Amino acid sequence: MELLENLKEKIDSLSEHVSSFYEENKKLSYLILGLVFIILICLILLAANSKKTDEKNVIPGARLELTDPLITPNGPELPRDYNISRQTKEKWTTEEAEIWFTVPTETEIDALATANENMVNEIIGAAP
Repeated sequence: MELLENLKEKIDSLSEHVSSFYEENKKLSYLILGLVFIILICLILLAANSKKTDEKNVIPGARLELTDPLITPNGPELPRDYNISRQTKEKWTTEEAEIWFTVPTETEIDALATANENMVNEIIGAAP
């Protein structure tokens, strides 16, 4: 019984606060009431729309099964004479070495050494 009385007192107090707020700020009260009404309508529409889309996507009694094999897309074409892998020899013959190997000059060796030093210095940075 006390619970009902407390509840009634709180409702009366709340209604008094709302009525006094309405009397003091009529335009603001109408604005708040309009916004609440618009939000309520949007929520109702969203709830109704979500139920419709769920019903469209579900086919009763349907079970999806894979009947055809999966088809993979075609990749880039390779030329006919292109080998993906080949047998490598342990060392070149003398003729192959004469064709493919070039002895580096002194300036090329110095340029490579400088590039390597710069790379090492960049990695190490200001390390002690």
